Order: sequence, then structure tokens, then C-alpha cells
Amino acid sequence: MTRSDPGAGSGTNETGAQESLPEDALTAEAPESPEAAPEAAEAPETAVEPVEAAETAVLVQPADETDTEPVRKPAKRAPRKTTRKKAADDAAPGIFAAGFAGTRDEPHRQARAAREQPLLLHSMSLFRSLFEAIARSREIGTVVEVGVESGRASAVYADLGATVHCVEPHPSDELRAALDADPRLNLVEGRSPDVLAELPAADLYVLDGDHNYAVVREELAWIMKNAPDAVVALHDVLWPNGRRDAYHRPSPLAAGDAHPSAEGGPTVWHDEVTPLGFAGEGDYTVAAHAGGERNGVLTAVEDALTEAGDWRFEIVPAVFGLGVLARTGSPGAAEIFAALRPYTSSDLLAAMENNRIALYTRVLQLQHEAEARTEDATRMAETIAAQQQELEKLRGGPDRPAAPAAAPRREEPAVPKEEKPRSAEVSDYVSTVAVHHDTWGTFLEPDASIAGLENPHEALGIPILSGHHADLKAFAGYNTVFDRIADRVAGVNLAYEDQCSANHYFDVFTRIERDHHEATRIVEVGVFMGGSSTVFAGCVEPMGFELDLVDVNPVYLQFAYERIRRTFPGATPRVRMFYGDLPTYVQKVLVPEAATRAIVHHDGAHDFNQVVKDISSLYFVRDRVHSLAIQDTHLRGLIEHFNFVDAAVYAMFGVDVKYEPVGARYEEGSSVTHPNQWNGNYFLAGMSEGMYIPFDGVEWKYPHPSMDLETFLPVKRDPAG
Repeated sequence: MTRSDPGAGSGTNETGAQESLPEDALTAEAPESPEAAPEAAEAPETAVEPVEAAETAVLVQPADETDTEPVRKPAKRAPRKTTRKKAADDAAPGIFAAGFAGTRDEPHRQARAAREQPLLLHSMSLFRSLFEAIARSREIGTVVEVGVESGRASAVYADLGATVHCVEPHPSDELRAALDADPRLNLVEGRSPDVLAELPAADLYVLDGDHNYAVVREELAWIMKNAPDAVVALHDVLWPNGRRDAYHRPSPLAAGDAHPSAEGGPTVWHDEVTPLGFAGEGDYTVAAHAGGERNGVLTAVEDALTEAGDWRFEIVPAVFGLGVLARTGSPGAAEIFAALRPYTSSDLLAAMENNRIALYTRVLQLQHEAEARTEDATRMAETIAAQQQELEKLRGGPDRPAAPAAAPRREEPAVPKEEKPRSAEVSDYVSTVAVHHDTWGTFLEPDASIAGLENPHEALGIPILSGHHADLKAFAGYNTVFDRIADRVAGVNLAYEDQCSANHYFDVFTRIERDHHEATRIVEVGVFMGGSSTVFAGCVEPMGFELDLVDVNPVYLQFAYERIRRTFPGATPRVRMFYGDLPTYVQKVLVPEAATRAIVHHDGAHDFNQVVKDISSLYFVRDRVHSLAIQDTHLRGLIEHFNFVDAAVYAMFGVDVKYEPVGARYEEGSSVTHPNQWNGNYFLAGMSEGMYIPFDGVEWKYPHPSMDLETFLPVKRDPAG
């Protein structure tokens, strides 16, 4: 995990509740190898690169950082315990000998122990065996713990034979009681790092408080200067806070010490913050973007190492990452890193940590989906109940028998294409009218005047020809997210017309869901009345996408946005309307936005010339395009319409281009295989409605590398009229 790639690579649980672990929670010690310590002592004491681990989603719970004067309690003097220094032959028994797997007579022991633990392991007490290894390597008489959990981890440090100073700005009554019950633990109410100077220099500092660069960097600067022989243990040096700051709300940091923050939390499934990510229920915010300078706990450690020069740092890649820092040549430093080597060099631990955070953030996503389905089901039940009451009134009362329900529609209806201007007319309109508008090539603001209208299409002057609505519920039960989309679309009372089959919407959706962790944005080219746009908007919240709508007709953009607003209002902050064609969007948006990874859905102009121009523009940002879903590849019509989208695809990528067919396949003789009454359009029988083309591995036949993007932009001609 690097600053420029924070996706490669948290203290308390995500709700803030402190969940205790069972006393017999697994804390197996790594057996000491007789050869390990001498070998490590001879190794150069140099800083090493941290273990790489994938970034995931769980917002840590740092200590409150309010600026308050530290309130210190007199240290309680209890009889000191002898430091736990076991000989190798007294080490804890192995997993098999300890009966971890159960017995033939008790085969469910491991499963029962597993379900007693919290779903997300987060406590520093899990590292007991590692702290014991540190204490075997050097004397630990005093510990300063910054950021206190429930007192359970504090007791682990006390068990090393130490007096523990527990730094917490605003301790709860429960925490006070837990610390008061143990004479080895001393509560210090105050903010770190300010309070550090008021405490005795410690042998071990445990930093698990505010997880942002500014605080951790200041804590390390004080420790390295004033306690150079101490060992420092830092929690949450890996995902999600290794390369992304977390800020307590309200944050005491100066404006210059904090990055712009965002609601929600990170997730491993994409790089952006999302409502489905690891969040702290409003108690904390996180930096809107990961990586870069002065961002994250691990970045603070790296900068401290660069400045100090003679300190060594290693990472145990488990439970959000435990970092151990010690000055080269300080008491026990070589022995400590030798004892920790089986953990800090473990590819197995790193792989298990990545899998753990991936699974947990997927659980968060599924919980969100379940809540959304419950909400939708409740809303639908209320709507149905109200409709039933209205029907009873119309029928003359509740005692009158109801009419039999209509049989469900089994076939996808014909999909007449709305009559659009011919290719030359579209080109003339763009060149002589659209490009002269001040708003051409910009993002539009929503038209507030249509927000409350019953029929916004009438106010916008959009005709509805067939009134076709794709039956999304024909795919009920295949996917919970798509079920939610279908329910939401059906629950909005709005006049519109779809131009794709439900098969097309579902097939493209399944590709987007499958590949969503590899992309950050959906770009919808040619929105018409928002059929595809609304389906894609249903992916914004559960999958963390941005959605850009692109069209040469601002009227269609406004209608599609309004349809999204009524169907998925929570998605609208991540939806934008771009007035322009695809080449202009590429020039104005994708070229400067190097970090974007887009799935492009093309359902704009279907004539050969414009499709070639559109796809050609993607050549210049091919590293930012994950895939292209293109509709109406087997649509035909009158020759002046040049409906040869498939021919344009083959011209760009060759006839052997690899693609996944998407959408409906219409049988010979069905209505849509005959020219329609509006513009003579029809589908080729037996051919798929569209193509899904992953860009990895495509071979570009056109444009030539010597060409530039300007070649494919619309030509500005004299204004019409």
C-alpha cells in the first residue's frame, strides 16, 4: 500500500459498542525458534516496507480529541506482578493440543466459540501473545495507552507487570467503573498528544486514539524526542485508515490539518466513500479521498521514520494492522523484531486479513440491501392497501366480490424506437444549434420547475409514442438489488416510454454488478426518457458508483434526471447531466479525470458514422474505460438512418472482437422483426439486442495512433436561421 495507491492494504467496532471477547478467545503464541533470535540480531536494523494489504471498509472509533485540560488521577500503587517471561518449553500449547478443533464427542466446539465472538474482530486484546513476546524481550514497567476500549486491552498491558496510564478524553461511566476495579490501571482524562508531557516516560506506548495523520504524527514526534528507548505499538496502520484519515465529530483539528471529509465510509469493493461502507453512525467522518500526503496513520509513521532515521518499523497484517516501532539499538529492539518475525512476514495473515475485510464490507452491503428491500416492501404494502380501499369504494363496498386478476404478461412487448432526426439532421442540429449554446460541453443544473409536475414530459415537449414500459419484474427473484430497482421503478407514477427490453436492462445490470469493484462511474450516452439511466441510478448507492448522463438534447437530460430523482432520491448527489456528445464529454471530463474508471453505456445515435466517432473518442481515454455496453447493435431501418451499429463495432475492433451478448433475441416473425410504423426500424431475428465489450485486451483497428481527439469533435458551423 503506497500513498499514490491507497487501495492496496480498525480499533473499536463500527457502532461504537464495546464488545468483549470470550476469555478463551484464540491468542495462540508463535513458538520461539532457537535460531530466530541470533539470526535477527545479526540482521541490519533498517526500516522495512510495510506488508501490502487491500483497503476495506470500517470506520475506526478514535478517542475524542476535544481541547480539554488533562485531569489526572493519582496513580494507584498495586503490588507489581512479575513480568511474564516464559521459557520456550513453557509456551502455550498448540492449537491441536488445546482442543481448538473439538473432539469426536464434542465436534461443535470451534463453531460455538466462533459464534460467541463479535462478527468483526477489532480489539487490541487479540494481540495479547504479541505484547507478551515484547515483554519477554525487554522490561515493560510503564505503559501509556492512548484510546481506551473497554478496559480489556488495558488489563492485557497490566498483565505484563506494568502500571498502565489510560488516556481517554471523555470516558463513559462503564469505562470508569472498569478501570476503577483494577488498581493497576490509572485513568487520565485529557487529549493526546497534549497529555503525554504530564505522564512519566513509558516503556511502551500504545496508540489507538484519533486515526488521522495530524494527531499520530504529533504523538510520534513527542515520543521519539522524549522517550527514545520506548517501544511504540500503533493500531489501524492498514486499511481503512492506513492511507485515509478519520476525524472525530466535532474535530478539534485546525482546518489546515484535516482533509475534506465525506459522509459514509470506505469499502473494499471500490475506492470511493459510500453510505454502504464502514461508518461510525455519524460519530466520525473520513477523508473524502485516500492517499497523497499527510493522509492516514501509516503515512504519519513513514514521515516520522524519515525524520528520525534510526528507527525500525514492522507491521503485523491482522485486525486492521498492528505496527511496532522501536529505535535501532534500544533495549530489546532486535529481540522484539525477531520474536515478531513469524507474524510480520506472514503472507497467510495478510491474505486472511484481506479476506476478512472483504467479507465484512460485503455483509454491510447486504445489510443495506435488506434494509432497502424492507423499506420498499413496506411502501408497496401501504400503496396496495390504499389502492384496495379505493377499489372497494368504486365497487360499492368491501362485501362485493373482486374481479379476477389479470393474467401476468409472459412476453416482452415490441420495443418501437422513437422517431429521431436522420443522421445528417442530428449532425446539423449539433453543429448549427447545440454547440452555440453557452451550456454546451458543461454540466447542467436540474430544472426545478418540473419537480412538482404530474407530467413533466408535457412541459418539456417530449412526445410519447408507444408508451412501452419494460417489465423489470419479469426478472424477480434473480437478484436482490435488481428486485429493489424494479420495485422502485414500478412505484413511481410517471408517464414515460422505454426504448430497451427488460432483458437488456437486466443483462447490462448483471455485468455492472459483476464488475463494479473495477469501476468508479457509469456513463450513460443517449438518455431519452431515462429507462437505462434509472436502472443505473439504482446501482449508485449499493455499489458506490457515480453516474454521468450524456446527451445532445438537454430536454431528455432534464426528464431522465427528474425520473431518477423521483425513483432514487438518495442517488441524485452522485448524478450529473452533461450537455454534449460523447467526444465532447471525453474531452471535457474523462481526459482531465485520470483516476476515473468508467463503464460506458451507449444508446445514443445509432447511425454508423456517429457510432464510429463516439467509440473513436474512447480510444484516447482507453485506460479510463473499463467496458462498453452498446445497444441496438442489430437494429436496422431505412437506409438514410444508417442503422449499422454492429458494423461500427467491427470497424473499430475487428470482426473477431470478444463481447458478451446482452438483451433480447427476437424470433423470426415477431412484431419487432418487421419495420415499425414510425421510422421503419426493426431488429434482426435471432440476434442479441446489444453487446458488452470489456476494454482489457481489445485490439483497436481505428483510429490510427497519429490521429487526435479533435478529429472526432463536432464541427461548429454558422448558427441556424
